[in-house]
Amino acid sequence: MPNKPEQIREKTLILRVRLDDEMAFNELLGLYGPRIWKFTERMLQSTPHRIDDVNQEIWISIFRRIHLLRDLEKFKPWAFRIARDRVYEEYRKNKRTGETITLEEIVEEAEETSVPDFEEIRAGLDRLSETHKEVLWLRYMDDLSYEEIAQIVNASPGTVRSRIHYGKAALRKAIEQNL
Repeated sequence: MPNKPEQIREKTLILRVRLDDEMAFNELLGLYGPRIWKFTERMLQSTPHRIDDVNQEIWISIFRRIHLLRDLEKFKPWAFRIARDRVYEEYRKNKRTGETITLEEIVEEAEETSVPDFEEIRAGLDRLSETHKEVLWLRYMDDLSYEEIAQIVNASPGTVRSRIHYGKAALRKAIEQNL
């Protein structure tokens, strides 16, 4: 199957980044930075400053480890896996230190970034388990395939399908309860 121009561009950028090409890294960041930032924002539900810090750490990690990526076609799930791992590391850190985000900070951030059409969905997503929220976000907001999500969350595609199924049911229930 021939490569699409986007895939060829992405592979070229990855190879250039491996050669320490800063412009290529900036292009790669431009392609995936907003999507990974949004994923991190939804998963962490923290202040914009903290989300920026975590995303900076994610991209530093991507830059440092990009030479370890064996299959260049798998960059997207690989990068999202790094982001996911960093988000869960942040969860563990906050749990250990007892650090929590106040309701006021979450509401303030939601007001800054809210899209009125999605308010009910966002409220419903906030009530889901992290496992369900994560797979729904990756599938429907980041448009990743079941196989890509499986690589990110370290589960089988069947498990991902199941999580999405139950996540949608839980989301539907959460939205109905908010109405």
